[in-house]
Amino acid sequence: MAQTTIEEFTRLPSSRDVKISPDGKHLSAVFRRDGEDLLGVLDRATREPIASFKVSGKGRAVGEVTWVNNERIVYTVTESYHWNKQRFSNGELVGVNVDGKKHRLIFGYRSGESTLNTRIQKNKANYGNQEIIDLLEDDEDHILIAFYPWRLVGNMWMHDPGAQTLIYKLNVYTGKTKKVDVLPYANARAITDSQGVVRFAVAVNDSNNIVISFKPSAKADWQEWQPEDLDAEDVTPLSFTADDQKIYMLANVEQSTQGLYLFDFQTKAFEQVVHDEDVDITMLIRDFSDHRVVGVGTDLGLPKYSYLDGNDKKVQLHRMLLKAFPGQDVVITSATEDGALAIAFVYSDTNSGHYYLFETESLQASYLLSKRKWLDPDAMAPTKAMTFETRDGETIHGYVTLPRGKGTNLPLVVLPHGGPHGVRDYWGFDWEVQLLASRGYGVLQVNFRGSGGFGLDFEKSGFGKWGTLMQDDITDATLALVESGVADASRICIYGHSYGGYAALMGAVREPQLYQCAIGSMGVYNLPMMFKEGDIPDRASGLAYLKQALGEDQADLQERSPAYNADRIEADILLIHGARDERAPIEQAESLKSALDDAGKSYQWLEIGDEAHGYYDEDNRLAVYEKVLTFLDANIGD
Repeated sequence: MAQTTIEEFTRLPSSRDVKISPDGKHLSAVFRRDGEDLLGVLDRATREPIASFKVSGKGRAVGEVTWVNNERIVYTVTESYHWNKQRFSNGELVGVNVDGKKHRLIFGYRSGESTLNTRIQKNKANYGNQEIIDLLEDDEDHILIAFYPWRLVGNMWMHDPGAQTLIYKLNVYTGKTKKVDVLPYANARAITDSQGVVRFAVAVNDSNNIVISFKPSAKADWQEWQPEDLDAEDVTPLSFTADDQKIYMLANVEQSTQGLYLFDFQTKAFEQVVHDEDVDITMLIRDFSDHRVVGVGTDLGLPKYSYLDGNDKKVQLHRMLLKAFPGQDVVITSATEDGALAIAFVYSDTNSGHYYLFETESLQASYLLSKRKWLDPDAMAPTKAMTFETRDGETIHGYVTLPRGKGTNLPLVVLPHGGPHGVRDYWGFDWEVQLLASRGYGVLQVNFRGSGGFGLDFEKSGFGKWGTLMQDDITDATLALVESGVADASRICIYGHSYGGYAALMGAVREPQLYQCAIGSMGVYNLPMMFKEGDIPDRASGLAYLKQALGEDQADLQERSPAYNADRIEADILLIHGARDERAPIEQAESLKSALDDAGKSYQWLEIGDEAHGYYDEDNRLAVYEKVLTFLDANIGD
């Protein structure tokens, strides 16, 4: 079997976002052709293409796709630029019929420009982002959207952290809007009831606490809402029951893991529906009407599901598909209005993902498309969930991926995740992990303390512990693989992106004898600088986060910064950074670069001029991973 090339791993998916129309007559999918994303519509019965569309304008592309009725599709628009290849939502919505007719911009900052049909009155230009919050099932011409206004800074439109969210009723054919509500908080998320009435507003305040307002009825005023008789944090309303008498909510009770609760408006009582003491709920399964929560998923190691209503059609379908595809996970992406047909996305650690059309009555599944058809699942490496015991007796979870046919004395790449708080690693297909495994490297991913997904106590235990306790967890998991004979102690490299880049370099600082090399990608290396540079300190909530997550003692921040400890580094170093990065600005990498120069340490440097916090251009991806593999091969390769 020929080795899969680097380019095949770094290539963007060839298809995504496959969905079925409400009446089941058509399918839609986004296809990548010649570097562009095209929205295609197919006849469901014959699979023959009916029409395809693309967004006009350099750097613009199809984003998320939504069927709003049997004949009409609405899609968002993303933009990238010659100086920054990251795709940003530009706030626009475009509507088109399945036959390609009435293809027009219906919302966004260019919606005030002239249209192809000059008889149509121009709509108001809306500078900001939007989110579809309700399809209004009984009104085929309109949808409900939340609008998040921008502000003009100099000659640039930018996110406005103080702007209240506006709710518009939008005509999907003409683009006409009617303002129906203003949420009481800035950047609040709206939740509608079964009648399409906005009843809850949920936001995060400047102290990073969740705040909630509630409307008892459509015409009532907004009033602050707090749970009574429930010692909980991060209470988050999800969706109303079909009769609007109750609402599902996620909550962390008594600092524990996140569970699903049902709140009764009449009795004011909370009912615990699902709670796992070890891990947060990470997935929700709603019924075909999208109102009731009928199942939840957790990821302690591999995905695991709990079903709340065994008689529900979607539950029965999901349970059946998991049995039909053992060892894989299933996401039902869309279904017809009557639930007779559904689209399922099936993936695993070795399968990048296939889309299937499933007939719920006959129980027949037919293959549609693959995300990366050129990647052979049989050539990929399995990912195993593992637990590790830390030096202070804590049990932490992680994943190990080993090259096919190999299991001992391996060169190891330790791959800490970014974030770090509220973020974690999951089981599933990861093309970067598979690329490394295909070149003979074992890969270790650790959900160290401070990671999300394992309860508030677990996450908060990492506050103020960057580079210390959190780093020790990574070290302890690495040493466990050495002691078990999986990893060769003389061939270990630590490599990560964002916070993972920080952890990679702090690993080299704290454990100079453990790691032969370290790769920092778009990382932060100077903790005091985080309070001054980048987009995080631009917001009050960002500063609050930094104070909570890092602490404010300058001497301590310096002690936990690679840029202030470059003299302690013995490993070979590779630094990769996007020149346009605002989250971890390139000044972070330059600070470490200067410190390494001052300490007389050698290193390799790769600056990507047209990337920000990530590598989105295929050519840039290829260049990055060719560099990474060459560096790994020189340091720990066979």
